[in-house]
Amino acid sequence: MDYDVIIYGGSLAGIMAAVRLQLRGYRSLVLEPTGHVGGIVAGGLVKSDTPNTLEALAGLTHSRFFSGIGAEYGADGPQYLFEPKVAERVARQLLDEANVDVLVNERIHGPADVEVRADRIQAVRTSQGWRRARAFVDASYEGDLLAAAGVPYAVGREPASQYDEPLGGFLPDRAYRRQAFRPNTFYPVRSVPTEAPGDGDLKVQAYNFRGVLDKGPDRMPFEQPDDYDPKLYRYLGQLLEQRGIEGLSSIVTHTALLPNDKYQTNQALFFGFDLPGASWDYPDGSWQRRDEVIAEQVRWHRGMLYWLANDPSLPEAFRKDAQTFGLPPDEFTDSPYGQGFPHALYIREARRMIGQTVLTQHDLRKPGNTKATPVCCWNYGIDCHIVQYYPEGDDTIVGEGSVTGTEKNGPVDLYQLPAEVLFPARGGIANLVVPICFSASHVGYLSARMEPNYGMLGEAAGELLAQSLRTGQAVQDYDYPALAAALTEHGSVLTLPELDS
Repeated sequence: MDYDVIIYGGSLAGIMAAVRLQLRGYRSLVLEPTGHVGGIVAGGLVKSDTPNTLEALAGLTHSRFFSGIGAEYGADGPQYLFEPKVAERVARQLLDEANVDVLVNERIHGPADVEVRADRIQAVRTSQGWRRARAFVDASYEGDLLAAAGVPYAVGREPASQYDEPLGGFLPDRAYRRQAFRPNTFYPVRSVPTEAPGDGDLKVQAYNFRGVLDKGPDRMPFEQPDDYDPKLYRYLGQLLEQRGIEGLSSIVTHTALLPNDKYQTNQALFFGFDLPGASWDYPDGSWQRRDEVIAEQVRWHRGMLYWLANDPSLPEAFRKDAQTFGLPPDEFTDSPYGQGFPHALYIREARRMIGQTVLTQHDLRKPGNTKATPVCCWNYGIDCHIVQYYPEGDDTIVGEGSVTGTEKNGPVDLYQLPAEVLFPARGGIANLVVPICFSASHVGYLSARMEPNYGMLGEAAGELLAQSLRTGQAVQDYDYPALAAALTEHGSVLTLPELDS
């Protein structure tokens, strides 16, 4: 069967694109590279990063997805703290209501899996043969469809000079520094960078698993992994002692309390569930290499949970506190990494398309924050997790990558994202839109890279393709007044009073 649109990636962005397309009368096929739809919000990221200006979160992302989650809990309105199984259930409901066909575990490996003729993608290879469509959405976290189709993209950090961004490139002067680690060169510390401040590199910020911990009576104890090595956590142990942290409760309970006595994990400390350096090979890596990256992250996270609850170097009271937590038996029941452990690694940043317009640091603050062709508004701080650890002197470990050198994100103003960040440059592929690996510099991406924003960009992507399918024109030749009318018909907010103040 041929389709109007093929969407690569059953993420929130892909789902919202499919919903919008169905409302315009178009049929979609979703090809999901993992075994689950819903993206990372169904895979563990269940404390949603809402915008600082909450009114910016709008459209069907607000009224159908997050309010759909709220309805699952009996709430009249959106809910931003939830269980992964509920997010996946709502995701599946939306796809079913939109009459979307879904194939899971469908990975694009390279150009041989994508047929391109002139300036149009024609088809994508699947395990069930080639699937053809008139238009395509790359709603994956990796950007494999856009890359296979020959669309230009970036990985890592551009030099500060490329877009005249003060926060661009290598930022040693804004790094975290923690002392009293002797020696200071053990895993996961890497070699001292040779770049000069502001230089670009191919390094990406840390990924992690956004775990869910359970305190219920049927929780599953943290088990010792087969590849367990307690020496990996020596620096975490020293940091816990330095800071006088008395238990796992002090690390996770303040982060996010979920419904039904569950808790969201995140990095939380200078050393924690993030694994800087392990992510660098992921964006442009083969799927075999990516699976190796994921395996290293699984080893780190699962081993850390066991270490926190059992290592004899920790005080007994700390271990007993950690043992009051466990993995949830009713979440991630078929995860390839073990029941109760997330089935999706949180890919904070991978490829970024170089499209018709590149969102940069200058677009996040006044006066560059308003656009002629906005598709949504957003307001979230410039948020980069540690990119790399490296030694300094004989007892200091540097955590570099932050744009502030503190726990706080870099400041932004309320800003608009223009339609032109969603598609390739004029003269490039004419029937592709990209709502996750959208066109941005590293710094520009750091604010806009949040799931609710991806959902709204997915809505805009769907409406762009619906217009292109109706008119037969390249997506680059879209009619903005018609696009704005289509978006606002279903609740999108394209401007807010604060933009003019």
